[in-house]
Amino acid sequence: MRRAQSLLLGIGIGALGGAGFALLHLPLPWLIGALVAVAAARLAGLPAEASGRARNLLFGVVGIALGLYFTPATARLMLENLPLLVLAALATLAIGGALSLPLARMARVDMATAWFAAIPGGAADMAMLAAAYGGKPAPVAVAQLLRVCLVVILTPNLMALLGLHGDHPAIAAALPFSVPGFLLLYAAGLAAALLSVRLGLRAGWLLGPLAVSAAVTASGHTLSGVPWWLSAIAQVVLGTQLGAAFDRSTLKRLRSFAPASLLQVVLLMLGCGLVGLALALVTGRPAGAVLLGTAPGGVAEMSLTAKSLGLDVALVVTLHVTRIFLVALLTPPVFRLLHRRQASRPPLPAPGE
Repeated sequence: MRRAQSLLLGIGIGALGGAGFALLHLPLPWLIGALVAVAAARLAGLPAEASGRARNLLFGVVGIALGLYFTPATARLMLENLPLLVLAALATLAIGGALSLPLARMARVDMATAWFAAIPGGAADMAMLAAAYGGKPAPVAVAQLLRVCLVVILTPNLMALLGLHGDHPAIAAALPFSVPGFLLLYAAGLAAALLSVRLGLRAGWLLGPLAVSAAVTASGHTLSGVPWWLSAIAQVVLGTQLGAAFDRSTLKRLRSFAPASLLQVVLLMLGCGLVGLALALVTGRPAGAVLLGTAPGGVAEMSLTAKSLGLDVALVVTLHVTRIFLVALLTPPVFRLLHRRQASRPPLPAPGE
């Protein structure tokens, strides 16, 4: 009963925060507003919680909406830009890896902890890998959470202030909503998500439905659009989940690590921003879309930002998907190559575990 009350409190606070940000006409209001409101409530001591299961299920709504941007013409364009996708992903990983050494020195942590905290990846994945290589998972999880939240809050507002927006229409909301068509897409997307997660892809709850929706759209068919209110509900749930990860006890235990981690995130954002600008100049692609595609945020949040700013969602999605794939593939072997001595040590127990 208490758990249900905490979940209802969390989603209620998240919805109020999203509505408040929407009334203020702020970028990505439903997600950022929910995140800020729930995080503030948690830090104030309120028992606001979020449901991971609800988040996973509503990732399907976001994935379907984003997949509708992959028209046949867009799909061909993405294949032509494959070198850009790989180069951008490798540059982001290189910047994160380079910042791990100063993070280790400033925060006084071992290299395994610093490495997996600095690489932009999933909080659970990076924490698990850090523990496997002798690092401490708690600081890694907090660093990854701080990165996602800071990027989600700052990036849309900075881009709006700088006038980095485009004229791509909000396709998902513009298309007619068909209940049978949407349910068919959602059922197929959920099956793809379950398969992806079973195969070890943590982002599968988003990427499975996205892949199904993109494949159908790229074939020249459209089963249904996604109305704005359904997208807003999904964003509130995602923002509530991010905000609920904050609490006073965790931040207190890691108060010496958090400042160094915040500085590392700011430097990572600046480095990725410079890479994005350089790639946009070299390739001639729109700067706003490339900057979002190279930003060290989550694929769902950055793609939703692109959608709200009228930017090329398909380009942003494919840039982030390429990065996710390369993070999963390259992060452990590159760490073993650069830090053989520590990589050969047995895992160390984390404090309190």
